[in-house]
Amino acid sequence: MSGGAASTKRLALLAAIAAVVAPFAAGTTLGVIRFVAADIDPLTITILRLGIGAAVLLPLALVFARGWPRGRDFWIVIGFGLLMFGVSQWLVSASLAYTSAARGGILASTVPFLTLAFAAAVRAEQLTWLKSLGVGVATLGVAFALWQDASAIPGGWRGDLLMFAASFVLSIYNVATRQVIRRYPPLIFVVCNLLSGALFLGIVGTITGTVGAESLANIAASQNGILAVLYIGVVGSAFTYFLWLWALRHTSPTRVAIGLTMNPVGALVAAAIILDETITLGVWVGLACIAGGILATNWRLQDRTDDG
Repeated sequence: MSGGAASTKRLALLAAIAAVVAPFAAGTTLGVIRFVAADIDPLTITILRLGIGAAVLLPLALVFARGWPRGRDFWIVIGFGLLMFGVSQWLVSASLAYTSAARGGILASTVPFLTLAFAAAVRAEQLTWLKSLGVGVATLGVAFALWQDASAIPGGWRGDLLMFAASFVLSIYNVATRQVIRRYPPLIFVVCNLLSGALFLGIVGTITGTVGAESLANIAASQNGILAVLYIGVVGSAFTYFLWLWALRHTSPTRVAIGLTMNPVGALVAAAIILDETITLGVWVGLACIAGGILATNWRLQDRTDDG
């Protein structure tokens, strides 16, 4: 194996690891968002999440990164930011006002199946039997975990639909950004996305009057609320999104998306610790299937060019 091929394969392996760590961290964020959902409206939570993430990463991007998007690419990157960080993350926060953190995390695990379907449809990725098996097993795990989940909330179907809609948007983002994301450093790409998403939602909140002083006062009045928002912004935004976009840059959309099946694991851990949500044996069995799907999908890592 040549040095270049070995280096590419190592990057693909590191990207696969990043694609598992990032969703786990994002899953724990779902529990924290659920914790503050009763006091802070979803739009405010999302704006704070994106704004804090941008505030953490922007200075690093200005110092260490070079090559900001210009011309047509600038508007493409901004558009992706509105799609992923403006629309998708707003739907995530809104869903957790109706459903549990555990169910939210489980439903987010539909992304691998949707991403594989989109990638195959537009021929952005080669569909192999091992990838199909991995995604299929993981998806069955999601279905089984939802069926066995004891944390379902009466009327929570509204939250389930919102989370599925967020997953649908994220799947489109995974495939659509495949080419443009490789033209720019991940740090620059994520900062542009976060800023455009936060600005868009800030305008929406101002026009609709949704973002109010009451929510901000509730945060300021509670030490736990302040810590929760900081966690959502730093871990659930800056750390998670940077790892996620770095992984997308160095491996295929499906291999990155399959890592999202770790999202419910993080959500379940946070739900058990912070919210005392009930987690049944059936849910753990479903999660075992999800883990099996991750292993199957990443069993034979090839050069990223083999996936294109």
